[in-house]
Amino acid sequence: MRLYAKLRFPAVLLIMLLLTTAIVGSAWASGTAEPQGTPAAIAAVDEALLQLHHGDAEASKKTFASVKQWWTRSKQAVKSDSTSLAADLDRGVADVSLAYIGGDTGEIAQKLDAVRLSLVSYNEGSYTDNAGRSRMTLSLYIDKLRSVRDSVQAQDWTAAQSGAKELQNQWLSVEGEVVGRSASVYADTERDLVLLPAYLADSSQQAQAAPLLDQLIASLTPLADAGYSWIDAALIPIREGLEALLVVGSLLAFVRKSGAPRGQRWIVGGSAAGLIFSIAAGVGVSLWLSTSVFGAGNSLLNGWTGVIAAAMLLYVGYWLHRSSDIRRWNEKLHSSSKQALSNGRMFSLALLAFLAIVREGLETVIFLIGLAGRMPGRELLLGILAGFGALALIALVIIKLGDRLPLKPFFLVSSVVVFYLGFKFMGSGVHSLQMAGLIPSTTEAYLPSLSSISLYPSWYSTLPQLILLLAAAATYLGPLLRHRNERTAQA
Repeated sequence: MRLYAKLRFPAVLLIMLLLTTAIVGSAWASGTAEPQGTPAAIAAVDEALLQLHHGDAEASKKTFASVKQWWTRSKQAVKSDSTSLAADLDRGVADVSLAYIGGDTGEIAQKLDAVRLSLVSYNEGSYTDNAGRSRMTLSLYIDKLRSVRDSVQAQDWTAAQSGAKELQNQWLSVEGEVVGRSASVYADTERDLVLLPAYLADSSQQAQAAPLLDQLIASLTPLADAGYSWIDAALIPIREGLEALLVVGSLLAFVRKSGAPRGQRWIVGGSAAGLIFSIAAGVGVSLWLSTSVFGAGNSLLNGWTGVIAAAMLLYVGYWLHRSSDIRRWNEKLHSSSKQALSNGRMFSLALLAFLAIVREGLETVIFLIGLAGRMPGRELLLGILAGFGALALIALVIIKLGDRLPLKPFFLVSSVVVFYLGFKFMGSGVHSLQMAGLIPSTTEAYLPSLSSISLYPSWYSTLPQLILLLAAAATYLGPLLRHRNERTAQA
């Protein structure tokens, strides 16, 4: 129960913050007025982009002047609705003006795209307003999918590609509704949102875009009008937290077997820091930032934490497997005065626990906040208590089983689990970086795809996973081959 007692305060803090968010959200009024002319401003940006594409930068600049006039008239109205989005638009309009002065058409187009994205987000409600709520719903998101499909069928590839970017950017506003009802649909949708721009950008794969959009619409539509209960809220922390719990639980069981109580404090401290960071970031996004703006940032955060955690898990897996040699383990304990963990290694374990918690914790908080306005507060609280209560029980079981397992089976099982999680974190991390646009979203039809284990049809994610598999195989097969060679030499 020691672990439960140490993690109880962060869990209570999470519940309090989520309840506060739900209460604040209930005061939001859905009738907030929008400034007139937002669709016209979007159309003007589209025209400016088209003129720029045709090489007439001067005409493009004149067209964008009407957007600046609209912004001068509408700035206060937008600010009263969403301070963060108003700041983004203000900065975006200034960036476009400076880009026109510089004369770099590529930079001008990039800055215009950013302004257009903010305008579309405002027009469609896919942002967080000053009351902490987003008006983007799953039904509106499905309508957006249909609009992009219409562009594909009309072979308007420019509009389709722009729409695909908007779909990726707006996903953060509705993903909580999806994961609360179907983890498989959520995983498949995230995969398809990366495949879509890859198909649209490749003329040889554009024919696959319309069927992919039809598939997205068909899988999301049944969830659009679904009701939510405390069970849905409970499943979110269980689904999202289980993998992080396996990492933390394995590390805690390991340091207990090492006879290093200070190691437990390091790991619990890293986990608590990850929880606090996730809560603070999630609540900050919900209350003060625009989810449309944070979309790429969230993908970058998930991506880098996943890749770094995967690399560290590879090392930990190697370390655990080496420790399965009981003779080597006993020698290590003896040489270290009954402690097989150095301070540097304990810090590494704490950092790994932090990354594992942040990797899953931020999305858990955002998902739960997303449900806050779609179900009664009492049911949300019940679901949170049930979900984190289940995680606490699972944590106790993992630690108790780890204590009771003999050393060799414990290290072997733990190393397999750690290598598997490293494989999954690597795939999902690279996939998130593709979602953020940092890595190209190129795909290959012949590569396997299984989103449940983060296996995606892109060499950018598959190649690092193959390298990790080869490293794991070398870790397991290397000692066997050495022992066989030693026996052969002795014979």
